[in-house]
Amino acid sequence: MTQCYSDFQVRTVLVLQKQEALDQQRDQVMAAFHQLLPGVLVTMAGAVEEVPESADFDAVICPTLPWLPQALERLGSYRWIHFLSAGVDLIWDMPFPKENVILTRSSGVHGAPISEYVIGALLYFYRGLDRFVHQAMERRWQRTWLEELTGKRMLILGMGAIGSTIAERVRVFGVEVTGVQRRPSSDHSHVDLIGVEALKDALPTTDILAVCLPLTDTTRGLVDSDLLSRLRPGALLIDVSRGGVVREEAVLEALESGALRAAALDVFEHEPLPESSPLWAHPQVLLTPHVSSSTPHYMPRALEIFAANARALEAGEELVTPVDAQAGY
Repeated sequence: MTQCYSDFQVRTVLVLQKQEALDQQRDQVMAAFHQLLPGVLVTMAGAVEEVPESADFDAVICPTLPWLPQALERLGSYRWIHFLSAGVDLIWDMPFPKENVILTRSSGVHGAPISEYVIGALLYFYRGLDRFVHQAMERRWQRTWLEELTGKRMLILGMGAIGSTIAERVRVFGVEVTGVQRRPSSDHSHVDLIGVEALKDALPTTDILAVCLPLTDTTRGLVDSDLLSRLRPGALLIDVSRGGVVREEAVLEALESGALRAAALDVFEHEPLPESSPLWAHPQVLLTPHVSSSTPHYMPRALEIFAANARALEAGEELVTPVDAQAGY
């Protein structure tokens, strides 16, 4: 549910970030504010003790830092928190006020890098790059017929900014895309949309399952053994959602049974992934350490989204990327 605000002026901003990231991003942050919101006074802090005590800020910009509640408690006042991440599932267990505070997120910041990750995973498995990496390590020359993406059917769970960008870009490769959305809308004219209630009927014709969902009480554990067993045998799973949406034991079972031919996994129920996990050395798994959204353009894009929300607030218009407390994201 969107809201409008009036009489809101952004003049002072506090940027919270891990110290090592802040050291790298400081110049980017200042350059972005100079271009997007000139005249705004920016303060940065890389630890709780660096947060100015009893200071008043119009807005706080931050990732979901574990020390965020302590940092906010030091402040005199703040009216708005903008999260640098698109996912905000971690904040609901954090002890800081969420009522009477404007909450926005950086929805849309991940579309380009994550869609490139997904395309890379598709090519890695369908064009046999996984096979040839292993063959090269063994100095083995073995040619084989390869598949292509043309005509493959992809089902995307979650048609937010990430899912929409993935759908747009994979269609260039001839992939047929269906998107699953909680409330199907007319915003995705290039994709066939279905509601969650039609998900089971779509699974048997699905070659590629891409998971792009936020982690909520509704989505936790959604991709389980039952769901994976309904896919077309030999399907490919790509998980770029949040750890906990996909059950890792279910993935292992599906790989063993042949329900899945392979899986590209970037997020996990416990991170870092424990050394004891059998996923580490599984020959049918492309495993990456939660990096699908990484890009040198992350901070400038996130601040562009913050600036768009700031302009909307000052104009008394609807927020661009509000956090929906009822939905949990």
